[in-house]
Parts: sequence; C-alpha cells; structure tokens
Amino acid sequence: MLVLPMRQLPTVASPRLEARVAGFLYVAVILLGGWAEVGVRQGLVTAGDPEATARAIVAHQHLFRMGFAAEMITNVIAIPTTLIIYRLLAPTGRFLALLALAFDLTQNTINATNAWTQFAPLTLLGGSPNLAAVPHGELVALARLALTWHDVGFDIALTFFGFALLIDGWLIFRSGYFPQWLGALYSLAGACYLTNSTVYFLAPGLDLGVAILLPCLVGEAALALWLLIVGVNETKWRAAAQAA
Repeated sequence: MLVLPMRQLPTVASPRLEARVAGFLYVAVILLGGWAEVGVRQGLVTAGDPEATARAIVAHQHLFRMGFAAEMITNVIAIPTTLIIYRLLAPTGRFLALLALAFDLTQNTINATNAWTQFAPLTLLGGSPNLAAVPHGELVALARLALTWHDVGFDIALTFFGFALLIDGWLIFRSGYFPQWLGALYSLAGACYLTNSTVYFLAPGLDLGVAILLPCLVGEAALALWLLIVGVNETKWRAAAQAA
C-alpha cells in the first residue's frame, strides 16, 4: 500500500525576524494606503461637483499620480505581508490560516484590478488627441464615474478582507504566542469592515461616518506595530508548530 508523507507546516527559520519584516511591511501598507486615500483622493475629490474634481486633478496631476503609485505599492507589498502572517498562524490552525490567506489574496487581486479606475481620470482629462471629439463635459462626468467605480471596487475588496481579519483575529486569539487582546482587536476590525461594506451596498442612505472605520485602523495598526516591535514568542511558536 502506498503511504503518502504527511504535509509539513511551513519551515520558518526565524519567526521573530519574519514577524518584524511583516510588521514593517504592514506599517508601510497602512501609511501609503492612508495617504493615497485621505491625502490624495479625499483631498482632490469634491462631492457633488465633478467639474471641481476634474480641475483639481488636472492642476495636481503629479500628486494624483503619486497617489496611484502609492496604491500600487501597497498592492505589491501586501502579498509578502499576507504570506508571512499565514506562516506565523499556520501552527494554530492550518486550514483556517489558508482560508484567511485565500480571502486576503482575493481582496488584493480585486484592488490591483480595480486600480485602473484610479488612473482613468488622468487618461480622460489628460488632453489626449484620441478624445478630442468627446465633449469636455462628458469627459468630466466619465472621470468622476471612474472614481465612483473605484469606491465600489474598494468596498467589494474590503468584504473579502473583513473575512480574512475575522479568521486571523480568531487564530491570533487562540494561538498562545500572541496576546489575546490583539486577536480581539483584529477580529473587531474585520467585523467593522464587513459592517461598512454591508451598509454601503444594502443601505447606501445610512451614513456610518468614520466611526465604523476607526476600530479597523486601531486593530490593523495594533497588529502591525506588535509584529514590528515585539515580533512573536519564538519558544511558544515553535512548540505550537511541533505539536501541529
């Protein structure tokens, strides 16, 4: 009878070093993504006034391009961050860690694909001769519509991200090598992301404001800083990995 070898958990030479690398990358994701959203998009987009939004983008094209570049960088560095977090949490529950990994990579793929809507206004408003026959008002409307689509795609991605955070938070809570409060905060962040997306799609007239997203920032920043500064309890992690 053929006996297949048991699949081993990922080999991690230095869990604490990998945790700190993930923490550094996670902090970069938060800072770059926050700047692209708050410092660029929200700073240039005027609600209810597509013409003012178009003028702001044209007048600050360099800033808008930098915001797009920051968003693309976050999409790239989020991948190794997600993989390292999977490696760190796999000893606690490999299937759940893989499920969270799949959810997280799905949201990252959606965001990367959705990035064209962030770049579209530059194409539409850049004075291309290919668009010379299109009236200016229509180009302005299309540019604003692209930014609206960006918001929709972002909230679709956050739905998958919310599930990833819920699962990872539970694994962190029961791991034994991370503090339980850290897992609770991370799961709360996931629940708030899911609540925000649900309201966005099913009850768009209900404005939850920034209050619903504040726990998300707290939970993600807490894990990022813990990984960067503290890392992980290597003794307990190795014991969990051996037991698994």
